Amino acid sequence: MPKVGVGPIRRKELIAATISIIHESKLSDPTLAEISAKAGLSTSIINHYFQSKKKLLEHTMRELASSFIGEVTLGTSVAETPTDRINAVIDGNLAPSQCTPEAVSAWLWFWARVPVSEEFAKIQHACDRYIAKELTIAVKELIPAEDVDDVVEGIMATMYGLYLRFAHDPKKIDVETARRITKDLVFYRVNENHCASCD
Repeated sequence: MPKVGVGPIRRKELIAATISIIHESKLSDPTLAEISAKAGLSTSIINHYFQSKKKLLEHTMRELASSFIGEVTLGTSVAETPTDRINAVIDGNLAPSQCTPEAVSAWLWFWARVPVSEEFAKIQHACDRYIAKELTIAVKELIPAEDVDDVVEGIMATMYGLYLRFAHDPKKIDVETARRITKDLVFYRVNENHCASCD
């Protein structure tokens, strides 16, 4: 008889193993044999808990997205001002949990496949909608309503873009530099729009 609570533990072990294998294999597709060996479990266990490698990969991306959203929510839940909320979103994007070599490799692997995977695209779009909603709550208090959508898109593009720059060359742009540049550009844009509305 299986022990109570073993299922969630095994799933977490297999997801962690998948992330590790993606990191180790760079942009190659991980195999079930590699994942099961990394987790110290049999390949049949993967099929038992996830039915297929495809489902395991989907759950792995969902875990990454959940971790990211959790970091953002942690900050926005205590934000007292619109600026605090925007900072919380940026800090969540560049939180330590999102910037480990393994997490960076996994995000890049999944992002490269979003255009050709309907399921990965759904996960990414849900994540983007959540981030856009959090930013909109803050931005609409700072600038004219007609500019909100463009500014939110600009913040997301800047935030994700600096994350990619960090991912590509962490020696040139470390996390703190990426965070500082993102905030400088974001608040320059917000202040520019706010000042324009006062003319």
